[in-house]
Amino acid sequence: MRLQTRAFGAASGLLTGTVAFLWTLLLIPAGAAGTAPTVPRAILFGWKVSVAGAFIGAMWAFAWGFLLGAAFAFAYNIVLVPPAPPPFDWSDEPDREG
Repeated sequence: MRLQTRAFGAASGLLTGTVAFLWTLLLIPAGAAGTAPTVPRAILFGWKVSVAGAFIGAMWAFAWGFLLGAAFAFAYNIVLVPPAPPPFDWSDEPDREG
C-alpha cells in the first residue's frame, strides 16, 4: 500500500499544529509564562506562552509536521513498497500463442 505523500504530510502537520496550539493554551493558566520549556523555543521560532504564541507555534508545528510527515511517506514508499510492474512486456520473445 502506497502512502500519499502530500496527504500524509498535511495530516501530520494538522496533528502537530493542533497539539502545539492546545498545549500552549493549556500552559497559559498554569502560569508557565516565565518558566516556558526551552525545547519548543529552539524549534518553534517566536513561540511564547501566550495566545499569539499559540498561533505562531501552531504555524511552525504545522510546517515541521508537514515536512517530516511527507519525508516519512516518501521514504516509506521507496523502501517498503515494491515498484509496480511495467504496463507492457517489451521483451523480444515472440508470443507463444497459436
